[in-house]
Amino acid sequence: MVGYGVLSGDMTGTHNFKNQVTFSQGAAGIGVQVVKDSTIWYVDKNKTGPASSGDGKTWATAFLTITEAVAAAGDYDVIFIGQGVYSEAATLAITQAGLKIFGAGTSGYIWGPTSLKSDTCADHMITINCNGVEISGLDFIANTTSKNSIQMSDTANTYKTHIHDCHFGGGGTTNIGINCDSMQDTVDMHVERCEFYNHSTAGIYLSGTRCKVTDCLFFVPAAGIGIDLPDTAGNRPDKLIANNYIIGSNSTDTGIKIASTEPTDGTLLVANNVVTNCNTNITQDKSNAGVVNNGTSGDGTAPLIVDAES
Repeated sequence: MVGYGVLSGDMTGTHNFKNQVTFSQGAAGIGVQVVKDSTIWYVDKNKTGPASSGDGKTWATAFLTITEAVAAAGDYDVIFIGQGVYSEAATLAITQAGLKIFGAGTSGYIWGPTSLKSDTCADHMITINCNGVEISGLDFIANTTSKNSIQMSDTANTYKTHIHDCHFGGGGTTNIGINCDSMQDTVDMHVERCEFYNHSTAGIYLSGTRCKVTDCLFFVPAAGIGIDLPDTAGNRPDKLIANNYIIGSNSTDTGIKIASTEPTDGTLLVANNVVTNCNTNITQDKSNAGVVNNGTSGDGTAPLIVDAES
């Protein structure tokens, strides 16, 4: 039996807590899966004591920019980002397998006080070029034309990306919230509990194998698309689009766009979505090729009607 008493400084070695542990001042790293030998990195642009980047290993010695944390991180590391609006000067290129990035909005609120803004970035805000990446709790603010919030790799296939509890603000410019490359396969990506607002190209351009978009909310502007599903024939099969809410502007917009040449039997399931007030809610009501869509109707003066049989 070991009695710790009042301690300060660093504790080394292995410590096993067999009963409940209460941290009166909070504890970083609790509530996320951290693998053996991984490192937790901290970013806090509002840190004032001292007002300069440290080694990133604690909140007191946090980095001031996300760029520094991404450069320092290794495979399966974790990055915690404090509150604030971060306008990073360069694209955050994620090449570390299993890297986890958490903003300050991960505890119950779909997005929080941690924002990533595209003002100074010359290209997309984040590119994912490896497998097993998780991103949560970030608010993406796109203010520039043709710059996507998250761009999947255009050089290699990626696997098992998990994006959840984020907000994507398009600003009405010609950008995409999450964009999958049309040449490289995005495999097993899951996007859930996110909000996409005012993307004039698409909230999500989903080209990939075994991808899922569930429990998300889309506000689609004029000429925009909520979810674009471009894959055809047997290419990149097995997608699930379910339990999403899509609200349009009823002006040349599309809620869910399905390629005119549909995937082969059993490859695409679009079900239990509520889509309303788009010029085209869903591009096809039914499909003999395994596509199941919800017929919907509704406008600003009438209640929404969802007919599961239509």
